[in-house]
Amino acid sequence: MAFMLRRVYQGFSFRPDAIHVHPIIGIFVLGLQFLLLVIGRNFTILIPLLSLIVIENLLYGNTRGILSLIRAMTPLLLFLGILTLFFGGIIQAILVILRLMIGALSCSFFFAVTNPSDLARSLERCRIPTKFALLPALTLTLVPRVAKDAEETFDTLALRGEIHGFFLRWLPKAIAIFVASVLYRSEFLAQSLHFRGLGIQKRTHYRSVPIQKTDLLRLFVWLIMGYILLIIAF
Repeated sequence: MAFMLRRVYQGFSFRPDAIHVHPIIGIFVLGLQFLLLVIGRNFTILIPLLSLIVIENLLYGNTRGILSLIRAMTPLLLFLGILTLFFGGIIQAILVILRLMIGALSCSFFFAVTNPSDLARSLERCRIPTKFALLPALTLTLVPRVAKDAEETFDTLALRGEIHGFFLRWLPKAIAIFVASVLYRSEFLAQSLHFRGLGIQKRTHYRSVPIQKTDLLRLFVWLIMGYILLIIAF
């Protein structure tokens, strides 16, 4: 359990050493990826989509993140694959696995290469109210930390020797400790929002987030890819 949580944390962590993308373009491409994921009902769409997502993860320096996430998802993929195999056949089982991997790896890429502060700053420049602009940025920050808290909770109980026997004996205690740690973190979250000027009518920013040539190139590639896959789908 702790192993899986550690891998999830690594898979959804922001990587300062990776090549970063412009947040607005990142959101647009992520939405396009999920649109193709929804309409993709065969291998002709899903396999090229997954291949391109893996390639861009490798090019942007998120190799460690996707490997950690795949290792964490392996038990879930096997379970759902076997379950779907019994009820829908091998083709449906493979499609389910492909869909899960596409969704997970696309989110891992977005979390790894998108600076949460830049995301909030860019959304505000698009005239989105501050209280809504900060929500995606907080999500990028909190999801990895919540996974880290869950891992630390499990490790603490394991060191005390309380992780044994039927899971209903120790699961309520683990949930209680985890919820307490999340509530404790909420105090720091409130302070962070206060220092960021939440509630101030007019906020200022010390720097802008320019669109780089690599962002435009990535957007162009995904628009072409999306157009081709949409033609194939319909």
